[in-house]
Amino acid sequence: MKHIRKAAPKFIEKYGQLLSIEKEGNKKEFRAFFQPLRYKNKMYLSTVSTELGYDVLSKFLLICPVGVPIEEVNGLDVFLRFGEDDFSVDHCEKIYFRDEPLYYWAIVHQNKGDCI
Repeated sequence: MKHIRKAAPKFIEKYGQLLSIEKEGNKKEFRAFFQPLRYKNKMYLSTVSTELGYDVLSKFLLICPVGVPIEEVNGLDVFLRFGEDDFSVDHCEKIYFRDEPLYYWAIVHQNKGDCI
């Protein structure tokens, strides 16, 4: 089962998009899966349902390695950046396999400007 612990970070590193967390002028770059959120229930949303589910252009799903301090992102002095856009974390959870952390799962929203 050791291969499961190693597979998730390698997969994210190989196929993920480049993002960064910026705090006090320091920038930590990392790779993650980042896409518009299409969710089938209203747990994290306040929007209207479409035929394909709830569609929100300002909310995104983020899956990143556990070494990334995503729980520190607050949109005030610690920012998540994708290109020129800033994001804040609404909700994040650490996902485990048995007692080993594998990755973070987070819902984020865009702070300002146009959506991606």
